[in-house]
Formats: sequence, C-alpha cells, structure tokens
Amino acid sequence: MRGIVATILGCVIVSFIPSALPAAPAISTAPAFEVVTFAGESYSTESLKGRPALLVFWAPWCEVCQRDLPLLGAFYQRERPGQLHVISIGFADTRTNVAQFIKERPETFVFPSAYDEDRWVAQTFKINATPTYVLLDAQGSIVLVHRGGGLLQNFQFREFLSTLKG
Repeated sequence: MRGIVATILGCVIVSFIPSALPAAPAISTAPAFEVVTFAGESYSTESLKGRPALLVFWAPWCEVCQRDLPLLGAFYQRERPGQLHVISIGFADTRTNVAQFIKERPETFVFPSAYDEDRWVAQTFKINATPTYVLLDAQGSIVLVHRGGGLLQNFQFREFLSTLKG
C-alpha cells in the first residue's frame, strides 16, 4: 500500500514541475494583442505580420525566469536569427517591480520588454505559468507554447530556428 501511495505521490509531484508541463495545444492563429515596451515601441498582431516572433511571459519573482532570462539574453545577442523578434512581457507583478527588475539587468534585457497591464495579453494567450514562451511564425500562427525553463534546448524551437537560418 505504501508503495502505491509513494508512486502516486511521485507522479503528482513530477506533474507539477514547470519544465515537465506539456505544451498547450496549438492555436491556429495568434489572438489579437498589443503591447507597448518600456522604450515606447508598440508590438501587435498586425505589426508582427510577416515576421516570426517569440513572446516571453515572465515575472520578477519567478526563480525559473531569473535563471532562464540571462540565457535568452545571450541567445539574443549571439545566436538569434535576425528575422526573429523577441519580446519580453512582464506580468503577474506590479509595473514598478517589473521595470526595476529590467533596469537592474541591462545585460539580460537586450530585447524589447513590456509590461502586461492587468494581464490582458497573458489572458488573451491563456498563459497560466511563468515563464511561458509563445513562438509565432511569420503568418501569425502559434508554432510552439513552451512552459517552464529550457526553451533553448527544446527540439521544436531549435527546428523552427533552423528554418530561419536556411
């Protein structure tokens, strides 16, 4: 009996590890959205048409985000295909906390960064975990939804990047 309970408990614990969460089902087209970055740039479904984009939903208090965002910054500077737009969207915290977190880490936030007021964009994309990465192709279709850390090792993400480099 104890073995069965331990096995069930182990499965429950593993199922809540963020990187073990399965990707959300693909949505054929990205929902309409618009964000304005801290630098005043506007990004929307319309402005990104014809350009692949990676939307990065994160929060300052998220330990996985604190580990992954510097890796994403290094990727952005050294490895990112030029046509891939990366937009970080801070949410699930106050604007002040998000802005301060970005300001204290200029080497990480080398890509445009915005604040999701009232979690409107996160709700539009049905984001319920942080970090969550949403990859859009040039046609505005959602190619990948990756929850938790380790996006840069995700096979689907790497395969998509290879189509941009070639």
